[in-house]
Amino acid sequence: MTKHIIEEIEAFGSPSSAKQCGRFFQTGPGQYGYGDKFCGASVPDLRKVAKKYSNISSIEIEKLLQNSLHEARFVALVLLIEKFKTVPEEVISVYLANTRFINNWDLVDVAAYRICGAYCQKNNGTDIIWKLAKFDNLWENRIAIVSSFAFIKNGNLQLTIDLCEHFLNHPHHLMHKACGWMLREVGKRDTNLLLNFINSHKLPGIMKSYALEIIRKSIPSSSSINEKPLIIS
Repeated sequence: MTKHIIEEIEAFGSPSSAKQCGRFFQTGPGQYGYGDKFCGASVPDLRKVAKKYSNISSIEIEKLLQNSLHEARFVALVLLIEKFKTVPEEVISVYLANTRFINNWDLVDVAAYRICGAYCQKNNGTDIIWKLAKFDNLWENRIAIVSSFAFIKNGNLQLTIDLCEHFLNHPHHLMHKACGWMLREVGKRDTNLLLNFINSHKLPGIMKSYALEIIRKSIPSSSSINEKPLIIS
């Protein structure tokens, strides 16, 4: 089954698109996605493939998740999201056992809050998220912060605030972006909480820019958020 799925994925790809994906996801030497392989299939086409095979077993999905082809791993995660609706315990086990294959930002972002976050939120626990947050691994760290989106959507904003404080000195810009994204979501629901966090901490520039995006137009240019003066354009 896995072989057939990969063949269908590759049929949607193209060499030129694969090269573009390689550049976009930074697969060159020394870059965060170094060594990853793409066939160049689009996300809508990948979702078509996933929909066609929505009834396959978790064992087959896990095989797909461990494949070297990036698009195959994306399809596997989409399939896990669907299967999570019926067998959450089974899916969270597969997901957490294979985080080393969830190794680029799109792979993290498509499923982290829908699987890891949703599981933790439903079971009223954050131990899994904090364990991932404390690993010395970019992608597991990103899974942790993006997972907090499930809590945000349920009205629990403090987990995101605590995680962003934990990640303030993270060395990678992809974590700064992810934290800024989650802070922006917090700000949509509680502007004062967001601004209090920003005023109380020195945020990396990217994190702060992302966080303020949703309220940028509503803050006067004379605002004294963190650094002075703050120019909001």
